[in-house]
Amino acid sequence: MTTGRFLRYGGMMHRFTAVFAVALTLALPAGASPAPAVMTPAIAARIDRALQAATGSRKESSPALSVAVVENGRLVYARAFGISDLKKKTPATPETRFHIASVTKMFTAVAVMQLVEAGRVRLDAPLASYLPHAPYATKVTIRELLMHTSGIWNYADDAFISGRVARPTTPREILASAAKRPLEAKPGTTWIYSNTGYVLLGLVVEAVAHRPLAKYERERILGPAKMTSTTMGDAPAGAPVARGYVNAAGAPAPPFSSSWVYADGDIVSTASDLARFDIALMNGRLVKPATFAEMQSSAIVAPKLGKGVRYGLGLMLVSSGGDDFVGHHGGVPGFEAETEMLPAQRYAIVVLSDASDFSTSVANTAIIRETLLAASPEDPVVTAKLRTFVEQLQRGTIDRATLDDAMNAAFTPQATSAAAAQFAALGTLKELTFRGKEQAGDLTSYHYFATFAGGQTMPLTMALDNDGKIAGFFVS
Repeated sequence: MTTGRFLRYGGMMHRFTAVFAVALTLALPAGASPAPAVMTPAIAARIDRALQAATGSRKESSPALSVAVVENGRLVYARAFGISDLKKKTPATPETRFHIASVTKMFTAVAVMQLVEAGRVRLDAPLASYLPHAPYATKVTIRELLMHTSGIWNYADDAFISGRVARPTTPREILASAAKRPLEAKPGTTWIYSNTGYVLLGLVVEAVAHRPLAKYERERILGPAKMTSTTMGDAPAGAPVARGYVNAAGAPAPPFSSSWVYADGDIVSTASDLARFDIALMNGRLVKPATFAEMQSSAIVAPKLGKGVRYGLGLMLVSSGGDDFVGHHGGVPGFEAETEMLPAQRYAIVVLSDASDFSTSVANTAIIRETLLAASPEDPVVTAKLRTFVEQLQRGTIDRATLDDAMNAAFTPQATSAAAAQFAALGTLKELTFRGKEQAGDLTSYHYFATFAGGQTMPLTMALDNDGKIAGFFVS
């Protein structure tokens, strides 16, 4: 399973190289969190248009999308777009279920933390206290499994690449394979994503609670959160489940047995139900507020997930403008999923897609632009400066008087030629849509969506210094 990624151009000042990072990149204004704009019919209509445009058969779109938004602890938006089964031409609805992949890890982590609250599991106890015969049981702790610092080999990559996932398995078989592999790092020293660790955690819950993990989660998580359209493993017969695709063109994703993903990724749900999970988590119905805070405060840097990303006790944290979006990303063949929360504001976004190559950031940024960043005023002078710069860049003739010294040094003839080729291929710049700004030291970064004649829309950021010189330009 993937750990959350999308293709972006840049990500650092003066860079044009494609890199992988986490899904959420929209920078919020520095300082206090902006209050989300109250969802109105006009705001909902603008979000509708943006999400509808992100579905279909065009490159980088998704056949279907399901999205939910929470404001002030209330579900205020739940819509679906596109076709959930291209062969049957079935429209997606808010009731359509999607595989949520590694977002499942949040449920497993909550289950473990509930047992911690009850005094039945200790975070720093060795795994052997609960599963004495598990691989490396005396060497790793529950905390290390939750935080992906156990060093235990990640079975999922090999299983999916080899195609073994087409036939059923069991958690015990998965662990038998892991037992044959050496630790990839000394436990507690290095962050290495491990789906195997969450298989072990699921079995810990079963051993301590004396019931199957799915039964425990139905009783202790789905019930209190009022989630009625969520299942572990295969969805029940007759339930509306989206079909997974490799891309928007509709190539079917390779099949896999849900038995291969268990506590690390086997949940099937709707965007609305995941929003209810977020609400219950933020409102203290699943774990105590102090426990939820500990799940976040324990977070450490997770370098392979991207700049500014940390991983706590079953949660990803993405820093933006001094705030932390809390949630998780997930991906299995045919599906991408994302949930992001601002707990202090009881604000959340859920995005579910049925295409492996879809970037959930497309939907996230469209929603954030209309809610969290709605109050940021656009400066038409800055917008005009960005348009002029992009047009000059496409021609390969930059007015160097508009750049600061570092940008002038960065735009060598070779770099200018490469950037010109990249941007010229997009066609004429048709529209710039302002999506917020942030202040960092003596630089102000202005964020936009740029739409080109070729039909591609991408996020652009331009940074200006105190003299109005262009001090940075990147796609993010």
